[in-house]
Amino acid sequence: MNEHPTESLSAYVDQELEAEERRRIEAHLLHCASCASLVDELIDMRSEIAGFYSQLTAPPDLEFKVLSALDGRLAKSAGTSTGLTAVSLVALAALIVLIVMYGATFFKLFSIALQFSLTAAYVLSNVASSIPAVWGAVLPLCAAIFVLSGLSLRRILRSTAP
Repeated sequence: MNEHPTESLSAYVDQELEAEERRRIEAHLLHCASCASLVDELIDMRSEIAGFYSQLTAPPDLEFKVLSALDGRLAKSAGTSTGLTAVSLVALAALIVLIVMYGATFFKLFSIALQFSLTAAYVLSNVASSIPAVWGAVLPLCAAIFVLSGLSLRRILRSTAP
């Protein structure tokens, strides 16, 4: 093992490794003094922490305090849930009133916008098909945008992966 398995030494001390990995680390520890001293430090630290926590005792009324604090939180959250339900119902009623009162106007505006979009798409496709030079410029541009988008997305996904 040429590399120092520093990430695995804590798991080795806690006996969390599989047998094969444990054997590899033990073989490395026979030849590497720095890793062996690090394991000794981890063992000392583990025993110090265990000794510290063995001295701690919980107060006798700790369970009662925790349960009463949880009961207080549950009572508060139950009171706010009814308030949220009332606010949600009022908001839903207001939305229904707006849809009933202005629904026809919204529908007309939406249909006009849809008709305009379809007409614009038809005109642009006719202009592009009637002028071959436009296709010569538009298709490579679209291909370049497509490739760059894919590469950017790939880079983003790799940088945010755990």
